[in-house]
Amino acid sequence: MSDVSNYPAQTRREFATAARRAPRIAFVINSMEGGGAERAMANLLHHLEGRFPGMPVDLVLLDDLPIVQDIPAWIRVVTLDGRGKMLRSARALGRYLLRTKPDLCLSYLARANTLNVVFSALTRHRAIISERVQTTSHLSTSRAGAIYRYITRITYPRAFRVIAVSDGVADDLINHFDVPRTKTRVIGNPIDAAALADKARAPSELLAPLPERYLLGVGRMVVNKNFEMLLDGYARANPSADLVILGDGPDRPKLEAQIKALGLSGRVHLPGFVPNPYPIMARAEALVSCSNAEGFPNTIIEAMALATPVIATDCPSGPAMVLRGKALKGAPIESNARDGLLIRMGAREELGRALTIFEDPDIRHDYASRARSRAAAFGVEAVVREYLDIIEDSLRSRAANMGVK
Repeated sequence: MSDVSNYPAQTRREFATAARRAPRIAFVINSMEGGGAERAMANLLHHLEGRFPGMPVDLVLLDDLPIVQDIPAWIRVVTLDGRGKMLRSARALGRYLLRTKPDLCLSYLARANTLNVVFSALTRHRAIISERVQTTSHLSTSRAGAIYRYITRITYPRAFRVIAVSDGVADDLINHFDVPRTKTRVIGNPIDAAALADKARAPSELLAPLPERYLLGVGRMVVNKNFEMLLDGYARANPSADLVILGDGPDRPKLEAQIKALGLSGRVHLPGFVPNPYPIMARAEALVSCSNAEGFPNTIIEAMALATPVIATDCPSGPAMVLRGKALKGAPIESNARDGLLIRMGAREELGRALTIFEDPDIRHDYASRARSRAAAFGVEAVVREYLDIIEDSLRSRAANMGVK
């Protein structure tokens, strides 16, 4: 038992109260809109159902935005009004934490992660943060990148544990943001192939019918997803299948203008965000990802689990790990990776060649089989167990620190 006799009286009373109640857990994220991190958290929460008997568990959303993810009914949702701003989010989250006094907060995304760590010094909860992207690459496209790099460097190392979704994300945090390796764990996202197959059998939610044959891009229309490259490569290759891009975002007007300028109107379809993309994904001839940065390429693995072959850029830091390869300049594209076609970042001519390779249905069928086999390596149970190990270790550590036997 730790000696708390030297703490102020108020602190000793707080410790005694906390020792008598069941631990409280909060999951914190900016919102539950349509991004990959939001979908990953929703999936994780579904798989954690029944794992915290007797414990109050909240999902705290910093921003009051439309919820498009499927949030499980077992968790209480607390919606704040941060409006995308750091200081406004800090005030709202601070009030929540001081009122509820959780023992542990597990957060996704940079704003939530930063505030989680900052307030852990005040409310003494264990801060577990999860970084979903390769931070250096992600911040390189931000106008306030230098400020955010500084904020990340002074907060992330102070977290109790830092979860990275891939080895590349972990190495970046350790080498460039001073996160101690001893605090870092690499845990991917849980991929439930059986649940994906069930969702893929559901009717499509699109109001307009899709073309009979199509290639697929998925993600928020932002710079890092590089849909501009996808459109350019598609125009170069001029494949026989149409192109469907699921998602929405600030770059949509620019992409619509590019489609018109390339003469692709009627061949490229932008139906927007779809809560259940899996019927569309399962029917696609291939998924094409041109990202400049990924953390853990959830969408790529989901497509592979549905036996949809993949073309992806070798960006930091996930696709090469998933497809098991490396994109080399001048090498035949088919030799770059074992489980899909891997191309160099920004190499539009390589994208055009990859699209041409997948014109052959026998080649697509071969890569579809490889994709499904590889996706089986990213199963649910192992991922959930790793999260539970960290949560349980953090709660034990906090209890010991408070003098609870």
